[in-house]
This record gives sequence, C-alpha cells and structure tokens, in this order.
Amino acid sequence: MKGIFMLHSTVTQKGQTTIPSAVREALHIQSGDKLEYDIQGSQVTIRVHPGIMALQGALASSKGKELSFAQIRQAAAEARKRGK
Repeated sequence: MKGIFMLHSTVTQKGQTTIPSAVREALHIQSGDKLEYDIQGSQVTIRVHPGIMALQGALASSKGKELSFAQIRQAAAEARKRGK
C-alpha cells in the first residue's frame, strides 16, 4: 500500500463493520485474528494481537533466554508483522 489516504467503513446497528481490504492487507489480518484497540482521546490505533501462536518456539529456545516476557511478546509481534 503506497501513500497515506483515508479509508472508511460503515458501522451497522449491531456495531459491526467490515475492515477495508487495504487495511487487512497492510496489517496482515486473517480470518480468526484478534485485534487490539488503543484509544487515545478521539483516535484509535488498531493492531493485530499476536496471540499464543506468535510465541511458538520462543520459550523453548535459548535464543531469547536473556529476554523478559514483555521483550519476547514484542519480538513475537514484530515477527508476526513481518509474516514469519
């Protein structure tokens, strides 16, 4: 996705909306993914929650032995964004 442009979607009476395909592609959102919402005033940041699958192998290897759990979670989230 090149450039910055505004995307929009409509909210239904049930509070549901469709995430535009450009957003799904940019965030690598797939069916069944969980989303995190960070609300700051009138703005919201949406992130894909990495879930437990993103930690697969991280705790079993010596690679992350010196890392805190928060650092492991961050590394897992970054790996998920890269599609690993």
